[in-house]
Amino acid sequence: MKKVFLVFGLSVLVLVLFSCSQLNLFGPTKSTVSVVLAAGVDGSGDSVKPQEYSSADLQGLNQRTEAPWIKDIEHLYVKISKFSYKYSTGPGAGKWATPTAVDKEVDLVNLIDEATWLTFDIPNGAVIVALAFEVTQATVTINGSNYAVTIPSDKARVVIPNLNWQVKTEESQIVLAIDWTRSIIKTDSEGYMLVPRVAYRWRGELKKLWAIYGDILIDDATPTIPLLIGLFEGTDTTATPTVLKMRRPRDDAYFWLGKHPAGTYTVVVWDNVTWEWDGENYSVTGRKATETTFEHGKTTANTELHLRYSTSE
Repeated sequence: MKKVFLVFGLSVLVLVLFSCSQLNLFGPTKSTVSVVLAAGVDGSGDSVKPQEYSSADLQGLNQRTEAPWIKDIEHLYVKISKFSYKYSTGPGAGKWATPTAVDKEVDLVNLIDEATWLTFDIPNGAVIVALAFEVTQATVTINGSNYAVTIPSDKARVVIPNLNWQVKTEESQIVLAIDWTRSIIKTDSEGYMLVPRVAYRWRGELKKLWAIYGDILIDDATPTIPLLIGLFEGTDTTATPTVLKMRRPRDDAYFWLGKHPAGTYTVVVWDNVTWEWDGENYSVTGRKATETTFEHGKTTANTELHLRYSTSE
């Protein structure tokens, strides 16, 4: 009986040690992301990348004035809700998480310190592709009087795409800032409208998810001639290119061909490019200078190409 107990005890000890080694080896499987709201006056603080909205079609309202009346605003309370995010753990566009119904009312005029809105967990190593939230209600205070603010239905939901923020640490932060000085519009003597202009920032590691990009050198130097760069699906370069871009002489060696699903692609570079007009259409001719076929998204989620060729070849 004692012998059996000893074997059992050793088995438990081995199991515990193995479990500990697994935890140390693989690390955390989830990361915590915090969403904070910051002051959003254009040109200051974290307002580093505004999300543009066109003001040309605001329900046919053409008569509107902005500053200097903005200086009279004492408070601008907005309620922000229904936050969701789109994330990817592998090739593909990813999926939207279920919206989190967390209402938070903030005074954008007097928002000095960052306010934590919510936190959520995401698989460690995943990539946040897009964000979305709603500005559902707003009230402005001017000279001690409160006025309701209209939020157009097509502007209430703010969607920020093409982020590609990789979550690689145990804790990361998303900073959102609504630039109230450029978001609120005066439509008449007592009418106000809010069209959110949002800046966003990621405090973490960035990743070019599913992008194909790189640089090109001719004779180990930055090209000083026009080049035409084409991206083809597969290996057939007689087909219609997926992407066709002109690289101008004043550009640097860097090029960007966009984001594409995993697969086999071929990139072709033409030089000695000429353009001809026959009175109805343009035609482009050039010399195929270099061609490269590669597997995109097979081992990494992005492809960085370094294209080189010599004029003596």
